[in-house]
Amino acid sequence: ELVKKGYNPEVVDLISLKPFDMETISKSIKKTRKALIVEECMKTGGIGASLSAVINESLFNDLDHEVVRLSSQDVPTAYAYELEAATIVQSSQVVESVERMCGATVAA
Repeated sequence: ELVKKGYNPEVVDLISLKPFDMETISKSIKKTRKALIVEECMKTGGIGASLSAVINESLFNDLDHEVVRLSSQDVPTAYAYELEAATIVQSSQVVESVERMCGATVAA
């Protein structure tokens, strides 16, 4: 959906969470100057919080925008699909966050 809107997103799928692959993360941030962390864990105490802290501590001067985190809500995840969908990150939220980070929708 982002490509259809004219964006060229770079996705870094972290295979290693401990330690973080800071070489790959650093290259991506220096290229894009932005960081959007998307995770299915709860926001409080999630891995995204640790990653955001590390990025802010070591790559702050390379960012043009604050680190944005999208994660599940801090509630138990339900088994019913409709309720689960209401608690986890949806693609529309990713698109909205990218548009907000970039300032406006890019013309396709």
